[in-house]
Amino acid sequence: MFFLVSHAMAEAIYENEIQLESNSLILSILETYNLSDAIEFRIALDADNNSIVTESEINSFKESYLALRSPQFMEYIKIDNDNVTLYMNSISMDIYNATGNVTQAPLYVNTTIHYGITPELGPGTHSLWILGHPLIERMHICLPKGAILLSNDGLDNAITMKSLRDDSVALEGRSGIRSFMIGNRSTFEYATTVEFHKPHFYERGYFLPLLLSMELFLVVLAFYMKRKH
Repeated sequence: MFFLVSHAMAEAIYENEIQLESNSLILSILETYNLSDAIEFRIALDADNNSIVTESEINSFKESYLALRSPQFMEYIKIDNDNVTLYMNSISMDIYNATGNVTQAPLYVNTTIHYGITPELGPGTHSLWILGHPLIERMHICLPKGAILLSNDGLDNAITMKSLRDDSVALEGRSGIRSFMIGNRSTFEYATTVEFHKPHFYERGYFLPLLLSMELFLVVLAFYMKRKH
């Protein structure tokens, strides 16, 4: 999904974490480079070609790379088929274990993008579309608190779980291929889709007991007023 090495091989591992809220979304892209990919990445960082990567070279690379690639991050996520507006609030990148000699030692990249959503996702059914890639070995998607998972596609070996953060529903699996129809033609793409439902107030489990309690209160109140008069 976010590839710094143009022809990433099996030595590169990618993971995505998506945290969706009613009015925001956080996308974290975790990358691990080993062996030949680690060498190529360090060569890209080594601006003066002296086979030593410095902190200033890393900072310069991050600044120029994010300035060039930031607009592309707007193409990675879609909500409700683009019927709501997704905008970027901030983006940051951290590169670990990269300084020093150009070697095959593992190198790690963590990119975090904070998006805003307008209008916020209210009660009803919603969809989330995430661009995929065959090298994304782990994709973790956490839905808004209280949301009910309806379906998912393009997430291989998917499992559902409760988020440790707030007990919301989360999915995890490997980036896969989803199929869909355009007219009478079957179409395939590397992407993951998730459909979920945010309950209305009256759909929540506590609504019926609350309603019955209110009705009982009104009956008692009416009986009391009748006896009083």
